[in-house]
Amino acid sequence: MIKKTVSLLIMSVILTSILSGCYFLPDEEEVLEAPTVKASEVKYTTLDVQKKDIVKKLTNSGTVMSKSTSELSFEDQGGKIKKLYVKAGDMVSKGDLICELDVGDLEFEIRDKELKIQQAQLNVTITAENGGSQSEVDNAQVTVDILKNELDALNREKEKSSLYATAAGTVSSVTERTVGEEVTAGEMIATIVDKSALYIPIEPSDIGRFKVGQAVTISYNRKDYKGEIFATPNNYPENSGITFEETKVYAQFSSDTPTDAIGNIADVTLVLDSRKNVLVVAKKLVKTVNGKRVVYVLNDKNEKESREVEVGLETGSESEIISGLKEGEKVIVR
Repeated sequence: MIKKTVSLLIMSVILTSILSGCYFLPDEEEVLEAPTVKASEVKYTTLDVQKKDIVKKLTNSGTVMSKSTSELSFEDQGGKIKKLYVKAGDMVSKGDLICELDVGDLEFEIRDKELKIQQAQLNVTITAENGGSQSEVDNAQVTVDILKNELDALNREKEKSSLYATAAGTVSSVTERTVGEEVTAGEMIATIVDKSALYIPIEPSDIGRFKVGQAVTISYNRKDYKGEIFATPNNYPENSGITFEETKVYAQFSSDTPTDAIGNIADVTLVLDSRKNVLVVAKKLVKTVNGKRVVYVLNDKNEKESREVEVGLETGSESEIISGLKEGEKVIVR
C-alpha cells in the first residue's frame, strides 16, 4: 500500500512538471550572429590609372597578289624537258629563255637543210655564170626557195620547243618536273609576276570606312610596310588588269615590297582615330549603371568607390577617360 502511494506521488510530480513547461533536458546554447567584416579587410586587385596613346583601327587579312601575272606553258606541243633555265625567285626580262624541250634529231635536220640551201644557192650562181638560160636559172632558184620553206618549217617547230618570258618580273613558281620528264601541251611550266605591282584584296564588314587614297599599314612576316587603298566598290580604276569584286577593298604596297609575299597572307590595317598621352583604362572595367558610365576605384580609406566617368575614344579593348579619374588612382579589377 505504501509503495503504491509513493508511485502515484512520483507520477503526479512528473505530470505537473510537464504541464508547467519544465524539462529535465539541458538548455540549447545561444546562437550568435556571424562576425562582420570591415570594408578595410577586403582585398582588391587594382591597376594604376596611366596615360598612354590609344589607337582605334581596323585590321583585315588577304592574300598577296600581283596585278601582272604570266603563266607560261607550251601551247601547241608537249615533250621531254631538255633544260630548265630558271628557278623560283629568279628575276627575268621579257624574252629570256625559260625552258627547252628535247627535239631529238631536229637540230641535225636544220643544219642539214642549211647546207643544202647553200649548195642549191651555189648551183644558181654557177648556172648563171655558165650562160644557162633564164629558165634554167629560175629552176635552180625554185630549188633554193623550196629548201628555205622547209627550213622555216623546221625552225618554227624548234621555236615551239623553246619557252620564253612574256614579261619582265620574278619567277614565283616552276614546274616540279625535272629534265627528261614529259610535259603536255598547256601544262604550266613557270609563273612570272611583277612584284612592283603587288596588292591585297580584303573583305571588311564595315566596307564604307575605306576610301581610295587612305594610308594603311601592310603587315607580312612580322614586318610592316607602307601601303594605300587604291580601289573600293565605289571607285575602281580602269585598265588595271584586275577583276574587281563588289564586296572587297583593294590595298597596294606604296614603298618596299616583300619579295616572297605572293600567294601568302598579309594584314591590312587602317587607323580610324587616335589620341596621344591620355588616360586609358581597360574597356571591360567601365560599367554602365543606371545609364551612367562608372569605374570602381579604391579610395584613400581602402574602400571600394563608384566613380562616374566621361568616356572618349574607345577601341575593342581600351577606353579613353576624359574626366572622373586622375593619373595614379587605383582602378579595381576584381
